[in-house]
Amino acid sequence: MNDQQDTGAAAGKALNRRDFMLAAGGSSAGLWLGLRPASAAGGNSGWPDPQLAAYLGIHADGTVTIVNPELEVGQGVHTSLPLILADELGADWQRVEVRQSWADEHFINPMKGIQATGRSMSVRGQYELLRKLGATARILLCQAAAAGWDVDAAECTTADGMVLHPPSGRRQPFAALLALASGLPLPAEIALRPDAELRHIGRDVPRKDTPAKVLGSAVFAVDVQLPGMLVATVRASPVFGSELLEVDEAPARAVPGVHAVVRLPDAVAVVAENFWQAQKAAGLLRPVFADSPHDAVDSAGLRARLRAALDEPGRLGVARGSLPVALEGGQHLELEYELPYLAHATLEPMACTALVSGDSCHLWAPTQGPIRLRDEVAEAIGLPPAAVTVERTFAGGAFGRRWLPDFGVQAARIARAIPGRPIKLMWSRTEDIQHDYYRPAFAARIAADLDARGRLVAMAVQLAGASISEWGRPGRLGERADPLAVSTFSDLPYAVPNYLLRWTPLVAHVPVGTWRSVGQSHNGFFLECAMDELAHAAGRDALDFRLELLAERPRHQAVLRAAAARAGWGRSLPADEGMGIALVEDQASAVAQVVRVRVRDSRLEVLEVCCAIDCGRAIQPEQVRMQMEGGIVFGLSAALYGDIHIERGRVRESNFHDYRMVTMANAPVIKVDVIEGGRPWGGVGEPGVPPVAPALVNAIFAVTGRRIRSLPLLQHGLVA
Repeated sequence: MNDQQDTGAAAGKALNRRDFMLAAGGSSAGLWLGLRPASAAGGNSGWPDPQLAAYLGIHADGTVTIVNPELEVGQGVHTSLPLILADELGADWQRVEVRQSWADEHFINPMKGIQATGRSMSVRGQYELLRKLGATARILLCQAAAAGWDVDAAECTTADGMVLHPPSGRRQPFAALLALASGLPLPAEIALRPDAELRHIGRDVPRKDTPAKVLGSAVFAVDVQLPGMLVATVRASPVFGSELLEVDEAPARAVPGVHAVVRLPDAVAVVAENFWQAQKAAGLLRPVFADSPHDAVDSAGLRARLRAALDEPGRLGVARGSLPVALEGGQHLELEYELPYLAHATLEPMACTALVSGDSCHLWAPTQGPIRLRDEVAEAIGLPPAAVTVERTFAGGAFGRRWLPDFGVQAARIARAIPGRPIKLMWSRTEDIQHDYYRPAFAARIAADLDARGRLVAMAVQLAGASISEWGRPGRLGERADPLAVSTFSDLPYAVPNYLLRWTPLVAHVPVGTWRSVGQSHNGFFLECAMDELAHAAGRDALDFRLELLAERPRHQAVLRAAAARAGWGRSLPADEGMGIALVEDQASAVAQVVRVRVRDSRLEVLEVCCAIDCGRAIQPEQVRMQMEGGIVFGLSAALYGDIHIERGRVRESNFHDYRMVTMANAPVIKVDVIEGGRPWGGVGEPGVPPVAPALVNAIFAVTGRRIRSLPLLQHGLVA
């Protein structure tokens, strides 16, 4: 760790790392908050490769610091990613300390080409790079030891933080070799360890972030404490994007502890000694916002537009074979489905700390896109990007919401109005739910043909919903279909010889953004509900019908069979119970789920969810299971309760009393099987979400005979 680096200035005084650690409570989890980019790996900065120097530090006391390039949002990357580098390096995992990364091009995800956490690409995007960096350091350390021992470097290896020479039994700790190793040229060839020599990858290890989170010392955005810090909260225009015209500041300024009222383009902020003073004062304000052409927009009108969009030709996604087909003795079905807007509702509302001092800005933020945040803040407050520093805290959930920079830009603008003092912006829960970037409302019309033998021979899919890719950038895609809007259907796993896919974008004023599992969250529902209806129309078992259409997809067949076997598919159930099944491929992982429900006195109880996933290979199998469990509960919450209503151009929901979540009291038993199919890496953070909703409504049909084609179930009288 480099004690010479400063983390900024507060109240006009330079704040060094020690001051920050003391302010943060002196916890080990707080250490990484004060690390600066120049020395963030905390140790040697002389590695011959600048990227290796950014990721890896080796210390005189034998500890190894590895920087986690992605944002830890609960998915376990604070452990799994450093574990990859450490295993290849041969570090002693017990002596490894992990630091969160900052805004820096060294941490660009190779699979994405940007520094962004999302799309379940953390492990599969960073794996090869981390293995290569670990191997590079291992080779340099072995060369350094071999030079001192006068032996062939090929005879040396590493384990438990030591370089070993097995023929002679000699060993030397990494720290003793660091000075020499860091001065060597980079190896011309970098050979990775054989998989058989890896000690941790593929096995469960304790998470590095668990102790701090259990003991309460982990620093989330709302926990940041700096000398001289003030706290702000905002009241934004209830109708998205309406300009702030005027506000009487006097009522807020009269509240004890209030320091300032700051006007923003579409909001007003109150800055005070603490959050509760700011919140109380903000509640006294009556800001006036410009009239909006969207003031009359409501959910009923948006739904009508969504349905009407299904009648438009839209943009072509896929076309193969010929439609319509001539049927002799077959069936033609037309099915329509609809899903609502959904909020992210992260457990920790949006928060960011900003310090603007002179010609620089320093941010502490739980951002999924630190470079994006850096650049947009720089533009918003008139600084060059190099003058903006972004350090990342832990995040209390993200689900795609923290990719957007809006809350960080707000914090920077407020801090610019009060230079020299750190300003921690904290949104209220109401602000968080009512000013989200929502999962788009979507609708689907699926026309399908079954031949006389009950085989699916043709399918035409028409989708309608907002484009995430074009939000704020209209026309960006031209006449191309948004890949996020047509996912799942654009790579249909089922063999359908005649197939047509179209999508019509719905342009509305409601902000939309990536929501956990993105397009698969709605398209997986549409497809798997339709597959169940088609199987029933064909007089086929829902599992067998799918398996037959997946003859060329053995991986998908395997997860279906595994989930079905775990659930006891086909067994006799009580009269008030039923099972439903669904399969969705998301982020290169195949996931199948079977849901068992009980419906008694018209009330639904979700009893059990059996899940099987093939993500290619599991870095830590238990983390994969945990992500499936979390995704299932997340998706189940949306299926049961999730619905964002628009009234008079604004969101009606305001907190968890009217935007409900599944709790421990109504959570089902969840069983997860992890199948390693030998395919390339797949993601795990999102794929657990899409199958649960269709499997749930398919189970309801199995017990009640009632088809449900829209969500949430709350609107169908099945949920109290």
